[in-house]
Amino acid sequence: MARDTGGLPIVFMFSGQGSQYHHMASDLFETNPVFRSALLRYDAAVSEESGESVLDRVFDPARRKTDAFTDTRFTHPAIVMFQLALAEAVRAAGIDAQYVLGASLGEYAAAAWAGAVEPTQCLRLLARQAALLRGAVSGGMLAVLADTTVFDDVPTLHGTDVAARNYPGHLVVSGTTDVLERAATQLRAADVLHQRVPVEHGFHSYLMDEVRERFRDCFEGVELTAPGIPWVSCVDGRVVERPTVGHFWRVGRGPIEFQDTMRIMQGRGDFLYLDLGPSGTLQGFVRNNLPHGSRSRAVGLLSPFGGGGDAVAKARAAADAAA
Repeated sequence: MARDTGGLPIVFMFSGQGSQYHHMASDLFETNPVFRSALLRYDAAVSEESGESVLDRVFDPARRKTDAFTDTRFTHPAIVMFQLALAEAVRAAGIDAQYVLGASLGEYAAAAWAGAVEPTQCLRLLARQAALLRGAVSGGMLAVLADTTVFDDVPTLHGTDVAARNYPGHLVVSGTTDVLERAATQLRAADVLHQRVPVEHGFHSYLMDEVRERFRDCFEGVELTAPGIPWVSCVDGRVVERPTVGHFWRVGRGPIEFQDTMRIMQGRGDFLYLDLGPSGTLQGFVRNNLPHGSRSRAVGLLSPFGGGGDAVAKARAAADAAA
């Protein structure tokens, strides 16, 4: 039975591309049987679709955690399956969500956890999406620590699309590789902090239009139903009543409106936000959006810096503190 905190309702948050790394959650995989069993089950489903094991690539002993991990064939399903497996482990400890929130690719994990799509069907469609994206969608993404006035100082940014508005002073832009390189040069000259996002494609931009007509084919045989718990979309901050292929197209093509989503969530009340993403990115975004004096709390369960073995214990401690 899920634990009733008697206090702050719990939101499971699921992150997207760029949060992955080799050997993520390896400690938890070794020590938590629920997490391990779920990952093995999900990996088998992806392998049936793609012919390749995601876990073999993630846990490849020849690769270091700091080695680049951008191959969409593996990252696309990996990010979702690891978060769903962590959600299973957390629920087994008696903690479940009253809301789920998905950002970008994380919307697929949110949809699956909310019961809007069967998890293995979801992972198979993501494997098909990854195959579609490779060779068809070029470019990349650049995180910029500035607000939209930076476009006045860095003219090259006008050749990009705003891919995400995460919190005041944090944008992500997408564009072709050459435009991003020129933008990075101008950002350095303007002393604006920025970082390339470890992805192979220009998600959330006009570059995605190359696959628009074929995008629907990935959903063949996938049944979409009304979610069983409230699923909040970072497309517009609204609760998804019934998902459609068109909604998922907006998820990948349009910008991530995390800042606006948090403003809308604040209007719904105070929450305990549990970040199930591999890097704990969203919990930082939440904290940078919360107004002074808010009762809401945000906790990341995993990190690239280690300590993944205590992810479930962190969730339990956070739930106890929120009670």
